[in-house]
Amino acid sequence: MLAPRLHKAINASRSLYLARILSMRGPLSFDGWYPRDHKPSAPPTNEEERRAAAVKYGLRPEDYKSMDADDVVKFAGDYPDLGVITFDHKDPYEAWTDRQNRRNWGELVPIDMMRYRGDRLTFTGLEAEDYTTWGSIVMCLRLLVPMALIAWYFCNDHPNALRWRNPVMPKQYPYDFYRSYPFDDPRKYPIVNYSFDLE
Repeated sequence: MLAPRLHKAINASRSLYLARILSMRGPLSFDGWYPRDHKPSAPPTNEEERRAAAVKYGLRPEDYKSMDADDVVKFAGDYPDLGVITFDHKDPYEAWTDRQNRRNWGELVPIDMMRYRGDRLTFTGLEAEDYTTWGSIVMCLRLLVPMALIAWYFCNDHPNALRWRNPVMPKQYPYDFYRSYPFDDPRKYPIVNYSFDLE
């Protein structure tokens, strides 16, 4: 009789504990913010729809420009075309909400923001002015020439060259095991090209 009551008490405490955890996570939705309101819809076809799309994304109507419908990679309904804004285009000294990505809370992001993050492809366009063919050749040689010199130094055949281990002579055996392999007796093939006779 005691076991069923104890079982019910344990289940009740478990459900209360679970309800307490679920209530701590906050509301599942906030007033005035719903994901369906932020999903891209059909591209605007007239001025009224264009103005509504600009308001939806927090832009001035004169700043709103929709994506090209023929661009099969970037086209996303009425999402605005913000152009290419890379990590290096943004001021490093501004008090960003997200300093790692140089973004502010609620900031509209380009459709390809993940491509131009700070740890990926980022540029300002000024690097192209410094690019020359000879500059790129020198940049490659600055890496390849030291690698070649180090490889030559460690792989040199000279006896006094620095080696990973000390050079040793091959081990000498009294019998020719290679000639007798696999079934013959190696004592039939003594190695006689050296001797220790002092006569």
